[in-house]
Amino acid sequence: MKAMAKKKTEGKDTIYLVPHTHYDAIWSFTKEDYFYINMLLILKEVAELVEKTDFKFLIEQTFLLEELERRYPELFTKITKQIKEGKIEIADGEYLMADTMLPDGETLIREILVGKRYVKEKFGVDVPVMWQADSFGLNAQLPQIYKKSGYKYVAFRRGIPKNKPTEFLWEGVDGTKILTHWMPLGYRAGLDLTKLDESYEKLKDGAATSQILMPSGSGVTMPQPETPDVVKAWNENSGEKALMKVATPREFFEALEKEIEDLNLKMEVRKGEMYSGKYSEIFPDCCSSRMWIKQGLCHYENWLGCVERWGTLSSLLNSYYPSDELRESWRKILFIAFHDVIPGTGMDRGYDEVKQYLSFLKTYMLTLCPRILSLIIEKESKDGGERAVSGDIVVFNSLSWEVKNWLEMDLNFEKGELVAIGGLKSDKEEIGVEVIRFTRYDDDSLKYVRIGFVPTVPAMGYKVYKILEREPRHYPFDPEFIRIHGNTIENRFFGVEVDPTTGLIDVLHKGEAACSTACKANELVLEEETGDLYYHRQTLCIPWRTETGEGVKYGAFRLKNFYIDKSPLRRVINVESDYFSLRWPYRLTEKREPLIWRHKFLECTKKIVVYKDIPRIDFITTVVDKHPRARLRVRFSTNIKSDDYVCGTQFGAVYRPKSEIRCAQEEEEEGEKWVEEPRGVFPSLRWLDYSDGEKGLTVIHRGIPENEVKDGGVYLTLLRSVPMLSSDGKTGPAIPVPEAQELRKYVFHYSIHPHEGDWRKAASYKHALEFNTDLDAMQIPKGVKLPFKRSFLKIDPESVILSALKRAEDEDGVILRFYETKGRETDTEITLFREPKEVKVVNMLEEEDEEVAKGLKQEGKRITLTVNPFEIVTLKVEF
Repeated sequence: MKAMAKKKTEGKDTIYLVPHTHYDAIWSFTKEDYFYINMLLILKEVAELVEKTDFKFLIEQTFLLEELERRYPELFTKITKQIKEGKIEIADGEYLMADTMLPDGETLIREILVGKRYVKEKFGVDVPVMWQADSFGLNAQLPQIYKKSGYKYVAFRRGIPKNKPTEFLWEGVDGTKILTHWMPLGYRAGLDLTKLDESYEKLKDGAATSQILMPSGSGVTMPQPETPDVVKAWNENSGEKALMKVATPREFFEALEKEIEDLNLKMEVRKGEMYSGKYSEIFPDCCSSRMWIKQGLCHYENWLGCVERWGTLSSLLNSYYPSDELRESWRKILFIAFHDVIPGTGMDRGYDEVKQYLSFLKTYMLTLCPRILSLIIEKESKDGGERAVSGDIVVFNSLSWEVKNWLEMDLNFEKGELVAIGGLKSDKEEIGVEVIRFTRYDDDSLKYVRIGFVPTVPAMGYKVYKILEREPRHYPFDPEFIRIHGNTIENRFFGVEVDPTTGLIDVLHKGEAACSTACKANELVLEEETGDLYYHRQTLCIPWRTETGEGVKYGAFRLKNFYIDKSPLRRVINVESDYFSLRWPYRLTEKREPLIWRHKFLECTKKIVVYKDIPRIDFITTVVDKHPRARLRVRFSTNIKSDDYVCGTQFGAVYRPKSEIRCAQEEEEEGEKWVEEPRGVFPSLRWLDYSDGEKGLTVIHRGIPENEVKDGGVYLTLLRSVPMLSSDGKTGPAIPVPEAQELRKYVFHYSIHPHEGDWRKAASYKHALEFNTDLDAMQIPKGVKLPFKRSFLKIDPESVILSALKRAEDEDGVILRFYETKGRETDTEITLFREPKEVKVVNMLEEEDEEVAKGLKQEGKRITLTVNPFEIVTLKVEF
């Protein structure tokens, strides 16, 4: 391919030297430091150079431009003119350059939507180049996201699994292809202007055509005024072999595309995620740095998405839409999703802003959610007519299928109103409740009660329940049951046996004998940690200690308390234990029980929940960490044997090799040393599944992304305690980060779903979304009547999942986004609560676009269409 291109162009290459700076919102400096450096020391000089010389420049992110507009309007006006003239190019164009592996897929779309709308509004230009200068790997759905967001090209730095050629077609899991360039020398290829010839030879060796991209910049790097003169000198001295020009990425890609078309070149196609450390670092261990940020982003992404859905329905029912509050909340989420924020790889002070944003989101969500739901109740009560019934509780489901899930809520009563709560009734359905805690008035009537129950709620809708003072009716052929024999708990899905000496559980799924998943679950594994925010390191080849007794002889976990709470709806296993670094005697322990325990560095409390009628086992693990140099993981040891497993990812699922296979692959590739040796760990979004086709185990989590599968065990990393940003000064400055030692209390939520078959048959994605998306409930005011149940939006089948329901950015209509998650072509039906006037397919910028056009049929409230494997579809609906 390269030879053909050279022959046609008479052997002359064109080098596109692209001056740029990479903007970090926070990292080794604070947000204010970076504002000062980028605005007054970099962009001010850039504007002068562009004005006086042939200098060109690349700006990445609109977050910086927004702040520039606010603080320095004169400088902003000058840069605006230069952008419109094409002398400064905006590439990337996101609000902030997000990490693409850890945030939810919807968050990644909003980063682009907010950024590109700003660019269009302020500068009147498009952003055709996605410039992924520093994100730690790229997920497998990005080709589709980028194409449907108006990008034509991608340039990126990290994660390539094959280094030649550097230009190729990147194909996502859905089949979308986009023209892509990998930066083999990173974004600093042309930074040293005295070594351009050396860089050119290296870049030329891997290039697919005669067009050579040479980025000339780095993080927070000042422009080099001599650049135009250096380029002129190059052309005078070396112009016969290669012409060099100061350029923008768009110029390079348009020339590349033209050469491919002119020469009819067949470009190599590479599929899937870009998440390999073979040729560039991707830092997978940062998926367990500063876990409070991962948990916070996961929690508020889910909550904000639900509030936005109900806010949109509220706007259709009664015109109220909290646009300002949602806009501000999304901007906080987008900041936390930034590629140096959510990985947790910056210095401590930088995260003060994140703490403030999480506090802001908590306040806003606690206010917005009940306000919106109250307005919906009020409107539904007025319009209910003869269908309306009296009730005490209304439960809301934010997912696009009917959900049956555990819910806890608080109730308050007036004196003398109610004496007991025995159950709940909705129409003919009666269900049990668990009274968790309560207080009474002096007349013995209830004042306050917290109850738990398992409602079944319509898709994107609600159901009304009335309180029963008696117990609910029992049906003679009810298949649901829960019972306990000694330390064994059993329901129709599985049996759970508790070891009273360790507090660990053995789970046996009730499938056919050959297809039964067996698992020793929820075992804490404490390991040595000598690494930093970027890398886990340890010198030992064994753990410090596991709860089953593996590891260094001196320390051990000590069971402090164990008991089982019982209710008609569930059993809750409670385990309290501590880790001590020293016990005595520590030799001949098989003969003598320890008498002395010293140096307690972990306090652990576990709640293990087995439900009567939910096929999950939920875990709530509270850890008080006092160990400054440790990695803590939880292990699920299974009887499964398979070379790979599946991880939930943005808008779909990807296969990953288990740890032993990945390391073996590296050893087989002779002659090439990996830039970053395989770490064994990977990120997952909400879930991962390890199965052999006949049986499997889905592990679900809330903001605990780092996982590893090895020796039949599935590991989740709960935390890593590290003292340095970069311990060797290679991945960043050697800055102490005492807050990253995680000497604090953590509460971790995760779950397992043992099953037959593979992840598709088990619908692992569905269980993960139900675990991560809480049902909402409110106490109905006295005298208010509602239809006993209502669905506002339903998508069939359940493998097509709602991603967003929001007002359109132009406020004209509603945006409905959904995706297929099994990787199969699917005939889909969407049922709305009201007949729309018009439905059309739009791109992710909410614009009509021939690239995304597809057929659909609308009949009344129903929309039908065929969704391709892993396809993301965005509709604009006018009511």
